[in-house]
Amino acid sequence: MRVSAIKNAVLVFLICALCCLVFPAASSAAQTGFVTGRVMFHAKPMPGASVYAYTDPADLFRKESAPSVISGPDGTFKMKLARGSFYLAAMKKLTGPGKDAAGRPVPGDLYAFYGGNPVMIDPFRTAKITINLMVKPKNRKSAPCELKGKGGVEGTVTLDGKPLDGVTLYIYLDSNSSFRGLGYYMSPPTGVDGRFKMRMNEGTYYLVARKRMNREVTGPLKAGDYYGYLDTNPLVVRKGKVLRVEFPVMMKVEKAAPGGQGFTIVSGTIKDKSGKPLKGMYACLYKNDTMTNRPAIVSGKTGADGVFRLEVPFSGKYYLGARSVLGKPVDNGQYWGRYDGNPDHSVVIVAGKTVGGLDITADIVGGK
Repeated sequence: MRVSAIKNAVLVFLICALCCLVFPAASSAAQTGFVTGRVMFHAKPMPGASVYAYTDPADLFRKESAPSVISGPDGTFKMKLARGSFYLAAMKKLTGPGKDAAGRPVPGDLYAFYGGNPVMIDPFRTAKITINLMVKPKNRKSAPCELKGKGGVEGTVTLDGKPLDGVTLYIYLDSNSSFRGLGYYMSPPTGVDGRFKMRMNEGTYYLVARKRMNREVTGPLKAGDYYGYLDTNPLVVRKGKVLRVEFPVMMKVEKAAPGGQGFTIVSGTIKDKSGKPLKGMYACLYKNDTMTNRPAIVSGKTGADGVFRLEVPFSGKYYLGARSVLGKPVDNGQYWGRYDGNPDHSVVIVAGKTVGGLDITADIVGGK
């Protein structure tokens, strides 16, 4: 009996070893995937554009994480990448060969930071995207800061070189949130002149611009909304100096299926104690179990059906809650609730695996 068991173990070992020798590429192939797409400018395919991939957005146009590819005559490209998440960008030189000293585009060149970043590379599902280029504007000179001990950023948000109103600037301290959620600070919407002005402490910041046509400040961007990411991110703000920038944005035209850009969809319904769906609520995913910090990801406002939808870029354990007011601590008279599907209100997200049917019961803090 014992000899038979040993023979069987040896046989299994030999079979496994043989499989590794005969099919060595299978394991390797499972660690890579593809992203395909098209580079566009003013709704027309752009050939000869360089498409880049980065694991860290701070490396934008400077230190590639994988070999770049060139878009074909019809603007299409195909890139093979390791399994994981990447930030995609593209550039088309119109001012002659080379880049500036930092490796970034110079005024007059075309460039883009893909609005659906980061892209999740899955060996079993090719990511399909569209990258829309815009013109790199002229550099502007910095100016002294009028507030003692402060620095800042100010400028104009533009669309095809013209001021754009209703745009909110989001400031992030790092890329840990993949530039989702409310960030560290939000500016008031720009006026008809497209102007914005922010004063802040000395530090390093990422700036993202968004205009949602439904006038919400959170939630996934839809076709027809506007998005921008500074190619000079991260910005280093110094005391006594104001950085002046022109901040170009582009219209989102891509109509991707849920999760088609690599995000994992988390959805459910927010209800009151009687089970009635709540309108005007936000679903929030937090990284800490106390749910006291700013949420990592926030949904758009719920409609009359109380249904929420979150796009999650990374796997991990999150804590799910719901609230009626954002940007300030929960107070009396506001709706607040937590997901009770688990004792600690957590939801475990696995990239690519949609999570649905999550119900959150919210109640008025302090009673009516």
